[in-house]
Amino acid sequence: MRVIHTDDAPAHTGPVPQAVEAGGWIHVSALFGADPRGRAIPEDARAEAEQLFDNLAAILAAAGAGIADVVRVGIVMRDLQRDRPLFNQVWAERFGDHRPARSAIESSAFGRPGENARFMIEVAAYRA
Repeated sequence: MRVIHTDDAPAHTGPVPQAVEAGGWIHVSALFGADPRGRAIPEDARAEAEQLFDNLAAILAAAGAGIADVVRVGIVMRDLQRDRPLFNQVWAERFGDHRPARSAIESSAFGRPGENARFMIEVAAYRA
């Protein structure tokens, strides 16, 4: 197993890696739309979703993969009904014709206290 890290995406506090790679599989840990430098979550939902995908692309690149290698995405949204249409727009822009499997659930119990992140994703990608 290889730990993946890049300064171009926010790091976790504690013992959680940004991602790990094993046998060509890349598993991205809980990922947010926080700025990699200041760790701030954008106030605008679209900007947050776009930053989240920028962070994902940076982690995948550090693993030698890209967005087209994504196989599955688990999504947590603070307000699913409100934010899913906008998130889906950014999703379609970033993934294009690529359609990984995905699930989405609503929860208010994620992220760090006070951050108020709208989105969190966990990703599995495969680099042959």
